[in-house]
Amino acid sequence: MPKKKPITQTELDMVARLNSERFSADDLLEISDAVHDLPEEYRDWEGRMFLLAKHFPRQHYRAMAADYRLTAMSALIAKNILPLGVLPQSTDGSYMIGESVFEAAALEPLLLRGNEPFFDTESFRHRVLEFTETDGKA
Repeated sequence: MPKKKPITQTELDMVARLNSERFSADDLLEISDAVHDLPEEYRDWEGRMFLLAKHFPRQHYRAMAADYRLTAMSALIAKNILPLGVLPQSTDGSYMIGESVFEAAALEPLLLRGNEPFFDTESFRHRVLEFTETDGKA
């Protein structure tokens, strides 16, 4: 099993900079909708960054932070580990994502290993549960 490299000061500085950019669930939902409105061939990193550069002119870190938050959220959704807030895949391959997942993605600390953004899985899952409304009484 290969050893993971220790986190560098540069990575720590980048994480701090990216986490200083604040978003609401509505912000991330709006950006996600805009990305999904792109033709499929433009939804890669380059296409998303072009879209976000237009959305956040001269705010490079904000654009990167938005993309990284959605990328980290998508990775958790793809792993199928969120207890609530994500409905199964539709016939077109998309998921219905509840607001609680976007709330968690907006508030949960973003982590970075190399160029890969991620959220702490357990903390994210707890945050989703915290924001998930329940019906009825137990």
